[in-house]
Amino acid sequence: MSVFHKVNRSGKSKVLSTEERELIQKHLPEKYRLIAETLYWSAGRIREVLTIRVRNLVPDRQMVVLERMTTKTKETREIYLPEHLMQKLLLRVRCLDLGPADYLFFNESPTQDRGGRKHLTVQSFDKELRRVCDWNNLQGISSHSFRRTQLTELYRDGWNLREIQHISGHRSLQSLQEYLEIDKAEVVDKYRQRMATT
Repeated sequence: MSVFHKVNRSGKSKVLSTEERELIQKHLPEKYRLIAETLYWSAGRIREVLTIRVRNLVPDRQMVVLERMTTKTKETREIYLPEHLMQKLLLRVRCLDLGPADYLFFNESPTQDRGGRKHLTVQSFDKELRRVCDWNNLQGISSHSFRRTQLTELYRDGWNLREIQHISGHRSLQSLQEYLEIDKAEVVDKYRQRMATT
């Protein structure tokens, strides 16, 4: 199966190697690094992550509740994060003295949104990500790469499609399958091994 990675915003986002993911996160400024980590661990979409409010954090369950008005499927969804990341997000809340209605990742400009700050835009995150990727000569990467990477890693770790669908929030298995990067050589090798045992 050949996969055409993004070129000039066309094609599928690249699935990141561990080294690429760590390199990107190392060079992103702190706020953007937290966004990238949240994208990866939650397997969330960029708009979903950028619209997380403090009230959506459920620390005792290591969970974030994505409100239905912020999800692509228009259904409330739960995403799960490792404890170390939840602690970083809670530290951000405390250090910035954020209230329940505040966005976790907000725009630094003084623009007001009903008395508060607007959430960071997709374009702002993409611009910072592109800067880091260009600097490190990484191609085919977008904010969606973190989601595709996590879902592909789950698949490679032996999770079945229904389990992955629960994490990803995809409505159909067909759309989920299109996300997963499958190593054709590995599939052929497994099939040959099966034929050799019969």
